[in-house]
Amino acid sequence: MSNMPLMIDLQNKKIVIVGGGKVATRRAKSLVEYCSHVHIVSPSITKELHTLFQQQRLTWAEKMFEPQDISHAFLVIIATNQPEVNQHVKDSLSEGTLLNHAADASAGNVTFPSMLRRGKLTISVSTDGASPKLGRQIISTLQDTYDERYESYIDFLYESRQLIKASTIEPSRKQALLQHVLSEDYLDEEKQKEFKRWLQSQV
Repeated sequence: MSNMPLMIDLQNKKIVIVGGGKVATRRAKSLVEYCSHVHIVSPSITKELHTLFQQQRLTWAEKMFEPQDISHAFLVIIATNQPEVNQHVKDSLSEGTLLNHAADASAGNVTFPSMLRRGKLTISVSTDGASPKLGRQIISTLQDTYDERYESYIDFLYESRQLIKASTIEPSRKQALLQHVLSEDYLDEEKQKEFKRWLQSQV
């Protein structure tokens, strides 16, 4: 069966990455954008991971893996190139702990999609492990369509929705206005400001 995509709040969850190489780096760089409890277990780490460690965006245990390292973890990521270590981590998992196995997606129950993030907008693409490169290629093509303007545009849509809900405008017209602001014309920040000024006068 295919994996079902879900959005999940990781803010106060303990995430443990076993490994300190390139794969661990990619996972950590994604995760620190969403949570503040990322922990690395590895005798050595990449320069990028060391920078994140120095910035206190993650913690690091400079050691070989031991079962207690993943005690109470919500999500464990296996990211080493040592099969015996990978198996040891898997065998040490507590019941209910989520697992991402970077070298063998089928051995875990969590996969990491390719992602494009523009503020509140997140677009993810997954091939269920069949071809991560294709996922990254598709995201690359979407970067031009959903460019940096979308970050402020999504904020505008959110603010407009709150103002429309609070306004005295007829309910049937509120729906029309919510559809209206989906026009690409409102990617223009001046038009956004003009529309918000009008909405504020309706509250």
